[in-house]
This record gives sequence, structure tokens and C-alpha cells, in this order.
Amino acid sequence: MAELSWALTVPQPAAWAISQGHQTVYNRQSGTDQRGWIAVCAGSYLDDDLKRLTNRLTGRSPESLDAHCGERNAIVAVARLVDVCEARGCDCGPWADKRLIHWKLADAVPLAEPVPAPHIVGHWRMPADLADAVEQQWQLTERPITGDEVTRGTQRDFLAVRDELLPLPGHAEGYRHVLLLGTTGAGKTTVVRQLLGTDPETERFPSTSTAKTTVADTEIILTGGGPFRAAVMFAGRDEIADHLRDNVWEAARAVFEGRSQEVIQNRLLDHVSQRYRFSYLLGRAALPGAGPDLDDDLDDDELVDGQASVPAARATDPGTTALVQNAVRAIEHVVTTQLENIRNAAGAGEDDRPFEEYVEDELETRVRRSDICERIVDAFLHAVENRFALLAEGDLRHDPDGWPASWSWECADRAEFLRVITKFSSNQAAFFGRLLTPLVNGIRTAGPFRPVWAEHEARLVLIDGEGLGHTPGSIAEVSTPLRKRLDEVDAIVLVDNAQQPMQAAPVAVMRTAAATGNGEKLFFLFTHFDLVKGDNLGSFSDRERHVLGSAENVLSEVREELGLAERTLRRRLDEARFFVGGIDRVLDPERVDPVRPKASLRTMRQLNGLLAALTEEAVPVEAGPARPVYKSGQLTDAVLEAVRAFHIRWRGALGVSLDSEVPKRHWSSIKALTRRLSEGHTDEYRDLRPATSLRTALEYAIFRMLQKPVRWTGPEPDGDEQEAIVGDISNALGRRLGKLVDRLITEDPRPDWTRAYEEHGKGSTFRRAQILIGDIYERAIPRALRDEPYENRFSRAVLAAFEETAAELDFIVE
Repeated sequence: MAELSWALTVPQPAAWAISQGHQTVYNRQSGTDQRGWIAVCAGSYLDDDLKRLTNRLTGRSPESLDAHCGERNAIVAVARLVDVCEARGCDCGPWADKRLIHWKLADAVPLAEPVPAPHIVGHWRMPADLADAVEQQWQLTERPITGDEVTRGTQRDFLAVRDELLPLPGHAEGYRHVLLLGTTGAGKTTVVRQLLGTDPETERFPSTSTAKTTVADTEIILTGGGPFRAAVMFAGRDEIADHLRDNVWEAARAVFEGRSQEVIQNRLLDHVSQRYRFSYLLGRAALPGAGPDLDDDLDDDELVDGQASVPAARATDPGTTALVQNAVRAIEHVVTTQLENIRNAAGAGEDDRPFEEYVEDELETRVRRSDICERIVDAFLHAVENRFALLAEGDLRHDPDGWPASWSWECADRAEFLRVITKFSSNQAAFFGRLLTPLVNGIRTAGPFRPVWAEHEARLVLIDGEGLGHTPGSIAEVSTPLRKRLDEVDAIVLVDNAQQPMQAAPVAVMRTAAATGNGEKLFFLFTHFDLVKGDNLGSFSDRERHVLGSAENVLSEVREELGLAERTLRRRLDEARFFVGGIDRVLDPERVDPVRPKASLRTMRQLNGLLAALTEEAVPVEAGPARPVYKSGQLTDAVLEAVRAFHIRWRGALGVSLDSEVPKRHWSSIKALTRRLSEGHTDEYRDLRPATSLRTALEYAIFRMLQKPVRWTGPEPDGDEQEAIVGDISNALGRRLGKLVDRLITEDPRPDWTRAYEEHGKGSTFRRAQILIGDIYERAIPRALRDEPYENRFSRAVLAAFEETAAELDFIVE
């Protein structure tokens, strides 16, 4: 059963406006006690009054709204219901009707494909099959909150090879490393385009779209001259094989669910996470007996962002068609055979799941272990490897097993360079069947990129990582690889949508950066500023204050939770904020947009201000001679607070603690987590991140402790000095604790993660939970016993890390 259960039917264009993040309040006659994720269903008609309001608040013409709002009686998005306001004198924004009750929505995610729905008005519970279908489309759309793809074990080797092929300049060469982060739709990659000066119509680098775009880290070195160079690393054969096994199971589950042939084929080709979309590489497969679909072609005016109309390139691939259709027939056979065996063999044994869920669990185990699955994976791997023959340029290197490992190239011609590099980064449908994008682990390029609006040369390395996503529940924490990146870079540009600023994902980055001594690296770039409109917003300053007003509640919460972190964030918002609009167009001081000349010139000034700020070296606060003194017992109390929070969360998620406020997670999500941890390529599954949750709890609890030393060795420093001292300690300690947590939760218990994943049959959900609780979590991070001091191997390891940090930074631990 899907986690998503409820739907809200709204007329067009409200359904479209909510799905695109424009409308954050929907007016109703009645309220509800429900909070959380709901499906947004487009009703059967278009409301003319809402159309006029949407036209005024979004700037979309009536004709444009008609074109975008064609869906009827279909689930078009998922959004989070965060509050219901019944106060008559409230200020819920321009979408609110003061005569009605305001349902406040956030974090809207348009579905990959609308899901047909029954004609039901109002707020209603979806049937199980509809909820599952919506959940599936939601998975196809959402993005993990990671800043780069996690690669266990071999990640440093990847970086070492990349450094060998194309060294990354650092401080010695006068370069600063800049990490750009942003949520889906904020325009992060569009900002990168502007900083490079690439043309959105003719060069299209990096690629952009309304959904998931950046799927691997892209590092771009801005040079003053010389040739264009590139180094590309590829995911290993084992990692690709693991994801192909996921696809085989997803296709088998579609067969089990009685889904259409098209759905089965799509699941076999494209991973539900959108990270590994093998249709980019292999092309699309035709449906059995299908002719050309005339309705599937787009007119030229429907193509976006300079997309070329190349029908031949979008045609299905004969080789892929044969490969996929043969695989589907084999999957159908194994599902039919194994279902009969499972039902015949089902005997005694306790299991708290419905029988069909037990069948699904057992079917997954048998499909993944079947010879047919391995034959399909091998066939796909062979087809994938053959696609590297399309690389006519550059130097392709292989690992000892013969799998492509890296590619490097140098070219003096910019147009030719960008044409070739798009094979590794593009998402254009016209090139499906020829793109290596799904296999890329990371791209590093260098060249004399410079926008025409730039007033000065910028010696920067731009790092465009995978975006902060809308994965439910995961937005409150920063993933392991992104957390490491925060320590490594010199500046962090948080790209935020000015229409909906300060949502949960960017706020999570702000909290973590400030609590780990990285807060001074933050720069805020608010995009879509041209779309911030209202009768009371008559000037740039008015709009600026309106956007920054969203930060006040966030800063208040940070002050309550993390104390000094609020000072850091408020100062950065005051000193390092920039506002831009219309950045999807070419910005040129010699060709200013005649429709919005002031806005265009202002955006160019803001971008130049950002570049100037990024190239300046930060001036550290000079701390006086006084140093803090801490008692070891203070650290023990902070560790105990974090340990309790960690166990409450995971005992609840696993269903071990019935009184926990944390809801029990579905058995299939827990099983998927154990599979990911056993494979060794990542330490998370969607919002289930054990190492991240422990690390975050420790960092926050210790950061609060650091602000309360028992005394100082000299005169107590002022607020700025204390902020700098605490930041330095939390940063140095955080690096040590990150390694400790990774070892204890992810690396050392790898055999236990594998054992937990391999549990199957009746009672496997309970046995899997017991392994996670008893053999992994409590063994690594012992729970506190009542009325006994918290003293064990874990607490001693944290204390040792703290004492090492004290020796490094010259403070005292008693």
C-alpha cells in the first residue's frame, strides 16, 4: 500500500499553479486535521475567476494557461499540506480569499505522467491501486537530496583518476572552489550557464529541464585561456549491474501488478530514481505490434529551450526493441512460474503483512536470484558497453576487467568541444540512444568560459552537483556526500526560488553549514525574482524585503535550536544575498531586453556582484588568546542526547517501539535500504539514512554544548570571537565524527546489512528489524541504560575525537 492516501480535487488552473509551485494557498469552505503529503487532482472544469487570478499572480497569459491546463480528472502533482488557516484576519498571501479557509501547500512535485482519477470532488481517500500508481509516478519525478552521487569504497579512486587526467587548481593557483546547490526548479544549472556564458539555444551546456537534470557532479574550471579540456569518470560495472537488477525487479513487479506492456518496458529501461535512465543510452523500445504514434510528435512551437526537431533521432531503436521485448517475455515467464511456486509453498508461519505483500516480497527475492535476471543483466551490460563505440574522440581508458573507466579529451574549438561533451551530460530527447549520461560518475571540464556581461575574470571552479530534491522526509537532513562537500569547498551558493524561498531543503543546508563551521561560506542567490509580484510590491526594495521576510521564521527556529548559528545565517543573509530574474535568456549589456531593460541590467549587476564576492578571500575573525574549557561530562551528555534521538527514530521506523512518535516504515522501504547498504554504492534509500541521521544528531547536540564552556582561560571573548571559535571546533570535530559514523554504521556492519537484506519468507520483516536494531545499531551505538552512566566504546571514541580536536585547536577538556 502506498504511503500516499489522500487527494484534493481542485479546478484548473489551480491544479497547474499548485503543481508548478506558484499557488501555495488553496481556498476551501472547510478545514481538515490532516497534514502531510496529498495528491493534487485536476477537476473536470476550468474556473474563469481562478484563471484571471492566476494570470495576474503568475504573469501567464490566458492563452498560455489554456495550453498548460488541459488535464482533467487526473492526479497531476503531489504537495505537502503544511497548515490550515481559519483566521479571518490573517495574511496568508495573494492567493488567499479572506472569506474562506486557507489550505497551505508547499514542496509541490509535478508527476512525471498524470494519473487518471475518478470524478470525485473535494478531499477524498484514493483507492489503493490509484494511490500506488500516483506513488510510482511520484518516485519517477522526485530527486534525492544529495549533492553528488555516493560511491562507497572506490570514491576516492575516482577522484584520484580525475585529478590525474585533469588536475583541479586550488589556492596556490589563485582559485576558489564554489559549490552550487538548489532545489528542483530553482534554476541552479541555469545559473551555472550564466556564469559560463553558454547560449541556452545553441550550446545547451549544462543541460536543464523542469525535472531532474544534474545526475552527476560537474566541475568546471574557468581558465583565462588555452584549450578546452575534459575528464569524465564512469560508474563501475558492478554498480550498473545492481541498478539493472533493480530495473528487472521493477518490470517483474509491473507484471505482477498487471500493468501495461508500455509500463513494463519503461520500468525495465529507466530506473525509478531517474539516476540511471538507460533509454538515454540505448534508445526507446517499440511496443509489440505498434506503428508510428502520430500524437507523440511535437510541433516546433511545443519544443523548449532550443530543442531541435529531429523525429528520426527520437525513433525507437531496433536493437533495443528486440533486447527489451525478449527480456519482457522472459520476465513474464519467471513471474508466472514463481508465483505458482510461492502460492503452493506458502505454509505456516507468522507474518503481520497481508498475504499478497508476503507474495510480493518472496517474488522479489526469487526474481533477483533467478538465472533469467542475471542473463537479462548481462545482455543489457553488453549493449551498454557497445555504446562506447560511439566515442570517436578522446582517450577512453578501461579498468582491469575491461569496463570503461574514464575518458579525456582536449580541443581548441569551443563549439566542437561542447558538441562532444553533451554526450556525457545532455538529456535531449533528440539524442536518445547516443547519450552516455546515465553512466557518468563525474565530469570535470576546463576552458576559457566567460559571460559577456562579466566585468572581470573569475578564477573559480564551479561545482554543479545533483540538486536538493523533494524526497519526502529527507529534506530535513544533509546527505553524507554533500556534508563532505561542504567542508571541501571555499564557497556555497544556495540557489533559492524567490517565489517560494526558504523551503525545507535549503534550510537544512543552512542549518548544517552553520552548525559545522561552514556558515561563512554561504551565499544566497534568489532566482525568479522577476516573478515576485504583488500590489504592495512596487519597487525592487519592496520585493527584496518580501523575499527576505520568509527567512525570519527560519532564523527564529534556528536561534531556538542552535543558538549562535542564527547570528551566522543572519549576517550572511545581510551581506551575501543577490536577486536575479530572467536568467533563462541571454544576458548581454549590448543587447538589453527592450521589454524589461531595468530588470535585465539589474540582474547583470547582481551577477557581477556575486562573482566579485566569490573571488574575494574570506577574512577570518581574529580570536583573542582566551580558549574555552569543557568538562568531559558535557560531551557525554550531548552524545547521550544524540544517541537517544537516533534510537527513538529508528526503533519507531522499524516498528520495534510502539510508543514512538516516529511512524513505522513500510517493509519494502526497509528491505530496499538493506539492499543499498549491502551493495556498498550508497548509504541511503530515499529518506532512510541511518548514518546521516546519527551524524546530524551528534553535530547539532555537540554544537549546542560547545556554546556553553564551563569557563574561559582568559577574558571572555565577544560574540563574534566566540562564534568563530565554536565554528572552528565544530568543523574540525565534525570531520572526525563523520569518519567514525561511516565506519560504525555503514562500513563495518556490511555483512550484517547483507544478512538483513537476504532475509525472506514469513516473518522476514521482524527478523530483518531485529538484525538492524540488535546487530547493527545497538552494537555500534549502545542505548543508554536507566540510572547508569553512558560509558562505552562509542562514547570513548567520540571523547577521543574531541580530545584530538582540543590538541589541534588548543582548547581544554577536563
